[in-house]
Amino acid sequence: MEELIGYPPEHIHEGRILTLKEAAERLCTSYSTTYRLVIDGELRAFRLRNAWRTSEAACDAFLRRHFAEQEMICQSTERK
Repeated sequence: MEELIGYPPEHIHEGRILTLKEAAERLCTSYSTTYRLVIDGELRAFRLRNAWRTSEAACDAFLRRHFAEQEMICQSTERK
């Protein structure tokens, strides 16, 4: 596979590129919540002219991270 100029190899396999509307559907949330996640830096995304884009991989990473955080919270409350 040819390397993309200026992109580290770990960012090449992002899967399908999504609009924020598509990402919102994938995350089961509203467009405005998804937009806030991007603006707050919680969901990786980029601007393509005037439109925000993210990827399937970024959405999946966001979900994995939040499931792991929630699991840690649940485990810590069970120990009390």
